[in-house]
Parts: sequence; C-alpha cells; structure tokens
Amino acid sequence: MTTLFYLAAYAAILGFIFFAVTKVRGYLAASPLHVRWELYPVPHEGKKAAYGGSFMDEKEWWTKPRHIDHMGDLIALLKEVLFLEATFTHNRPLWFRTYPFHFGLYMMMGGMFVVLFAVILKMFGVADDNGFVIFIGNVINAISMLGLLGIVGGGIGLIYRRLDDKGLRRYSTPEHFFNLGAFVVYALFGLAAWATQPSFFALSRDFMYNLFTFNFVAQVSSPFAIHMFIGFIMMVWIPMTNMSHLIYKYFNYHDIRWGDTPTNDSVANQKKIGEMLGYKPTWSAEHIAGDGNKTWVDVAVTNPTAPKQD
Repeated sequence: MTTLFYLAAYAAILGFIFFAVTKVRGYLAASPLHVRWELYPVPHEGKKAAYGGSFMDEKEWWTKPRHIDHMGDLIALLKEVLFLEATFTHNRPLWFRTYPFHFGLYMMMGGMFVVLFAVILKMFGVADDNGFVIFIGNVINAISMLGLLGIVGGGIGLIYRRLDDKGLRRYSTPEHFFNLGAFVVYALFGLAAWATQPSFFALSRDFMYNLFTFNFVAQVSSPFAIHMFIGFIMMVWIPMTNMSHLIYKYFNYHDIRWGDTPTNDSVANQKKIGEMLGYKPTWSAEHIAGDGNKTWVDVAVTNPTAPKQD
C-alpha cells in the first residue's frame, strides 16, 4: 500500500505536466487569430500607458520602430496574479472571498518550493538541528497554517457566493461546487495533520525527500496521507477543469487583451489570416450569406444584399 501511495505521487506529477503541456500546445496550435479588444491602457506601452495611449498615437507610426516595455507587462501580470487587481477594482464583494482562497493556494505552492530547498539541504547532509533548517521549518509551519485556513475560508465563501448571488448561480455548474469542495476537504485534512503532529514541515519535507530518494516509507500521519492523496488526484484533475486558469491565464486572457502586434510585423499572423480567408462560412445571415461554398474572400469582395442581376 505504501508503494502504491508513492507511485500515485509520481503519476500525479507526470499527469499534471502532460495535461498542462497538452492543453497549452493545443491552444497555441488551434486557436484562431483573435480580434483586438482595442482596450487601453496596455502595460507594455510604457509612459503612454499612463493616459491610455499607444504606439499608434505617433504620426506615421508604421514607419518607426516599436519600443515595448516588457517590465510593464511583467508588473501588471504580477499585480493581477498576486493581488487579483481586476477583481478588487471591479467586484470588491467577490474579491473578499476569492482572494483568501487564492492567497492560501499561493502560500501552499510557495511553501512547496521552500520545502524543496530544505530537501536539497538534507540530501547534502545538513542536519535537522541546524539553525537555518529550524528557521525554515518555523516559516513553513506558519505559512502552511495560513494557507490552509485561507483555502478553507475562501473556498466556503466562494461556494456560498455561488449559491447566494442570483446572477452567478445561473452560471454555476456542479463542477464548480465539486472543485471548490475538493479544495476545502484537501485543506481540512491538511489542518488536521498540522494540528495533530509536532511539525507539518517535517511531514512535508520527509515525504518529498522520500520521493527524491525512492525511499518508500509509510506516513506517520493518516490525515497527512489523505491530504496528500487528495492533492494527487487534484493535480491530474485541475488541468482539465475551469480551475486550469491557474496555468492558462496568460494565454487566454493577457495574450488576447494585450496582443497588439501589427499584422505587417508578424509573419505568424499573416499566415493565420491567409489560412482563415480560405475558410468557407455557413453563416446564413444576410450580410454574410454563407452557403458553405464561398470563402471569406468571396464574402469580402461581394455584396450579399445587392440586387441580383437578371
């Protein structure tokens, strides 16, 4: 049984990577060229972003080199990811529920990398009673408690919000409630392990150390084992659900919202446009009159509403 537990961990890691990469590659390969939102400011416009301007403000902009402020993009992305800035600005009641949930996830994910660092120290022979290791352990125990409480409180708050808000309830499916509930249960077992064991850090580090060294030792805490096993399932499940925005948000939000490369400057966009002009629409509206035989080029160069010649 212990061996199967560790094998499930390896399978979860590989499954997460496989499904995440597959989804991203599928998006990049199959998504059509998006229509520009024309929403400003765009962060990579640098000083122009302060007043909602763009490179198109300049006279004969197409004859001048573009100067893209990548740091502006990065700062805007971090503000959105770390603080959910758009939700705070436009939907404050939802932010008070969703931010604790996301903050809890960030604490657990960030803590995982700190624990990984502690595992590396142990593999290089640094003793458990080393002052720095003790400090790391105290930090992990603190942020784990905060993270798990945030997931529980935020998750319950989001479930209630979906039930209480009439507009949101219309778009809530059983999957939404299942996903949020799974995170709450995952965190509750984590809290049980945290409360009943001397060190949540020691549980996490020893488990990860055993994964790296293929040392299949039984878990000393049943709540921790359940907590981890639920986590294994969710790692494979998340990339296939609405929770996958954790991975794809840049591609399906920021890439579209901020993508303003002129067609003349993008060979890839020119190729996509050429391919799409060859599509044969079946949209029967009068202004398109697609019959499945005409291409978009045919539609563009004719007037479907013009009187027919006898």
